[in-house]
Amino acid sequence: MKKTTELLYAGRNPDRQAGAVNPAVYRASTIVFPSFKDMKEAEAGKFPNAFEEARGATTADPWYGIAGTPTTFALQDVLKKLEKADDCLITSSGLEAITLTLQSFLQSGDHLLMVDSVYGPTRRFCNKFLTRFGVETTYYDPTISGAGIAKLIRKNTRLIFMESPGSLTFEMQDVEAITAVAKKHLVLTALDSSWATPLYFNPLEHGVDICIQVPTKYIAGHSDVLLGAVLTRGDTITPLLQTYRNLGISTSPDDCWLALRGLRSLAARMERHQRSTDKIIAWLEKRKEVRKILYPAHPKDPGHGLWKKYCTGAASLFTIILDKDYTLEQVSAILDKMELFAIGYSWGGFESLIISFDPAPIRTATRWQEKGTCIRLYIGLEDADDLIADLEKGFKRLGATVTV
Repeated sequence: MKKTTELLYAGRNPDRQAGAVNPAVYRASTIVFPSFKDMKEAEAGKFPNAFEEARGATTADPWYGIAGTPTTFALQDVLKKLEKADDCLITSSGLEAITLTLQSFLQSGDHLLMVDSVYGPTRRFCNKFLTRFGVETTYYDPTISGAGIAKLIRKNTRLIFMESPGSLTFEMQDVEAITAVAKKHLVLTALDSSWATPLYFNPLEHGVDICIQVPTKYIAGHSDVLLGAVLTRGDTITPLLQTYRNLGISTSPDDCWLALRGLRSLAARMERHQRSTDKIIAWLEKRKEVRKILYPAHPKDPGHGLWKKYCTGAASLFTIILDKDYTLEQVSAILDKMELFAIGYSWGGFESLIISFDPAPIRTATRWQEKGTCIRLYIGLEDADDLIADLEKGFKRLGATVTV
């Protein structure tokens, strides 16, 4: 069954839902049992409690609601099928999925290899939190080769963390080359795959041990949900499950239901996002203000070959580098008066977003060499022509600041 069809049918069973097409929202803290013996068996993981048939993954504490409810398990089931995973744990945010992974496999004295283009809060967690517990982080070039990553592995290296494409600057990583080296040295690998969604790239199929997804983004699709997911194969789930339980991680069944609802239309939305992005990038290429476009699906992007190797589609998030470095006031002239592009973090919702950023201060393994102001664009579901008109007005405002 193709993914676009699986999106519609996984995680639901109308025969067990009184004929209802969608699973209900099950809210629960207490789980009750027919007998005390049954409750004790549930604690030992031996009792098929009322939620067992719906369970989409191994979970913690099946005798209490913190493990989730049939709504949670339905979401797990869909994500497992899409990612071809054995197990899935749902967290309350994407960052929590990342920090759960890092805390599950690292302890005092361990060494972590972290990609230099990683999501900012992940870097903050490594620098501000892991260091307190004696974990050393080495950041590496996102375009590193297998041979390059091999040189960085130490005897105490426990995990290599990837993000492909990279946050903000969209470098593609050679995932199979890195995982092959990692396996040779018995080092685990994790990859944040939120950009490509489960539709366009499945890290576990390419040797990655832990896949991180963020339903906050495209999966939920409406900018009103915070969720994360960690997906694995084999016994990799065990340390994650222990940490998940010990930290008391839980998620709202209402948010899981909203993510399930978003998943049903994911394929159709992604196609629309892609069509609009292609049209807008073709227009941006002709603008004198735009010196470079950072987008793996673009034929001129340095990572285009790796994107073609690993991905079957692309997201609608990319960065443009302007023709020179502009002042804050000049950049604000573009951003502040946009009619459709809103200024804000995150992405994956129906509305278009725009921010400006400087990669240089947040790189440590590599030096940012590109000249020109960086602007990240997220293309939503608005009409592409309307978005182009909005951008054109922004460039005109920028031009007015230069000629004054």
